[in-house]
Amino acid sequence: MRHHDHPTQARAHILARNWNQALELGRAWGQADPNDPIARLLLVTGLLLKGDYREAHAQHDRLFRLPVEDEGDTAAQQDPRAALRAFAGQLAGEHPDNPGARLFLGLTLAQIGDLEGAIREYKESARLAPDDPAPHYFHGQALHTLDRLDMAIREYREAVTRAPQDVRMRLNLGSAYYEQGILESAIAQYREALKLNPDDPYIHYNLGLALADQGRFEPAIAAYKESARLNPNDPLVRYALGVVHETKGRANEAISEFEAAVQLAPTMASAYAKLGWLYFNKNKVPQALENFEKAARYDPDDAQTLHGLGLAKLASGKKDEGILSLKQAYQNEEREDKKRLIRSVLVKVGAMSH
Repeated sequence: MRHHDHPTQARAHILARNWNQALELGRAWGQADPNDPIARLLLVTGLLLKGDYREAHAQHDRLFRLPVEDEGDTAAQQDPRAALRAFAGQLAGEHPDNPGARLFLGLTLAQIGDLEGAIREYKESARLAPDDPAPHYFHGQALHTLDRLDMAIREYREAVTRAPQDVRMRLNLGSAYYEQGILESAIAQYREALKLNPDDPYIHYNLGLALADQGRFEPAIAAYKESARLNPNDPLVRYALGVVHETKGRANEAISEFEAAVQLAPTMASAYAKLGWLYFNKNKVPQALENFEKAARYDPDDAQTLHGLGLAKLASGKKDEGILSLKQAYQNEEREDKKRLIRSVLVKVGAMSH
């Protein structure tokens, strides 16, 4: 295929909604001309429709960091948005009643940050192809990004109705329910998604979050453990397990999970802070101080970390340093109940008046 045929082939695939062929064309075109923004756009769009979001995001980042060769028109080449909008807009303008062209324009507008414009195109694509789940799904994503959760849920439900075997659509619907606080519906969608893909650690993790928020801690632990088994290198799962064990009063199990989390993610400040408090409450001051110091190193403004650090320093005989950390904690803390706790300690050590 000659290079000048690529745009013609791309238009044909988009109009026919041959998204797999569009993806392969994007790969071939990108190899022939790595700096062509339309080739990269075709690749990103194909990956999104395939559901390969990891590579889609990587290609999106490359799309907006294309190298500049012609110093004479730097601004135009550095920002490909105008070229992308022109290509997709022209195709939709020439074929206003084609659902593929309208969906492609919507996806293009979403890539360049025009979500309201994308929403308009998704609506048109859905009207023109009422059985296609994709316009509803991406419409839901745009609404989700804009924090319009009620409307996002409606669109995700439309997508699931049209593609009940598509895991990603159930997962997004579940996530929207979760963010809306409709936990039972979120759990139901995650369970349906797991029937379709039982080996996805991310779905098990999301199920664990929803169950834990419901107070169903033992099923949450089971979900987290399955997620950890499937993806043993995920620190967030071990952290979540630690939180549940801590909530259940199982300090030793919580410490074990938080220790595993920081082994996997040595800069996870929140896990070090959890360890600091657990060790402090077990009267293991040296271990508490060590973990609070690491937490403060990676998140120096966190009020709870500074609070714990101040207490651990006081318990270690480092009064001046402890008072300094407590004063910083008091300044940073937003919750009034916790501010009162910090203030009471400062009053007790004579660093603040009643």
